[in-house]
Amino acid sequence: MRLLLLLFFFPLIAISAQETVVDSMKLKIEKYYNTALSDSTRADYKSKIIHMDKYIAQDSVNAEAYLQRGIYYSFLGLSVEAIKNYNKALVLDSQQPIAYFNRGVAKARFKFTYAACYDFKKAHLLGLSNAAEVYNTNCQLHKKRIDSLVSEN
Repeated sequence: MRLLLLLFFFPLIAISAQETVVDSMKLKIEKYYNTALSDSTRADYKSKIIHMDKYIAQDSVNAEAYLQRGIYYSFLGLSVEAIKNYNKALVLDSQQPIAYFNRGVAKARFKFTYAACYDFKKAHLLGLSNAAEVYNTNCQLHKKRIDSLVSEN
């Protein structure tokens, strides 16, 4: 009887093992495909940064150029470089809600700090309605302090 049960379940175990090998192979193929996509995307953003570098070398007072270069750095996951570019964009034009919001997102990658939350609030006050949701959802710890500071200004 045991032999009969073993013969019955053995093919099921073998099929399961084969499916695992096939699934593993599918995952490897997807990994290589996704890596190729991400490599080409990274290369594309790097070339866009080089283009923006050349543009900024000719027009260093264009806030939108710094904003755009900051966005490219953000897409590459280079938050520190992105923040530097958003800072420069805001020095040149302090009325850019997208620059505040994106800088807040870059800062929030490290943690939802006071500075990140302040940027979300500032972006909302400058007219970016989506920033209010991010601020209200993620900045409870700093909300009271920021709201009192902003109401004084």
